[in-house]
Amino acid sequence: MNKLLLPLALGTLTLSACTLAGNPTKKDVTGQLRGFSANQNLGLALVGFNDGKYTADGTESQLIDKFLTGGFVLDLPSNVPFGTYRVIVFRDANNNNRYDAGDTVLSKDNGKRLALAQNDNQFFAGTRKGWNLVSPDGTVQTLVLNNYDLEAQ
Repeated sequence: MNKLLLPLALGTLTLSACTLAGNPTKKDVTGQLRGFSANQNLGLALVGFNDGKYTADGTESQLIDKFLTGGFVLDLPSNVPFGTYRVIVFRDANNNNRYDAGDTVLSKDNGKRLALAQNDNQFFAGTRKGWNLVSPDGTVQTLVLNNYDLEAQ
């Protein structure tokens, strides 16, 4: 009987370890979350101010593992304006899996920017058409957008 209970308990722990807003399919951005409490209702959103317009998109598929690895995976939207963005961690106050007015931003700005470029070298030297990750030192990642680590304020 104990052999049967252990898999059930582990399965419950694994399911409760994640915040899931759809299952990420593209897994565009990955990173670690540091300093966030596991009992907060966390979500991820992409925010930016481009061409005179503020964009806050928290509707893409995401996976936050607060217990086992402390990491996250986020799909990036394809329907936002070309420009520069950052990922934020927010407390989803109304539990609708979206970033809304009234949701509190819990993460520090890590200085990294996600650039959605229409052409090569559009916003930063070394960027390619599509999504790019630009570090504060000017390093550009164009294929695998990883190490986008986020810290609690």
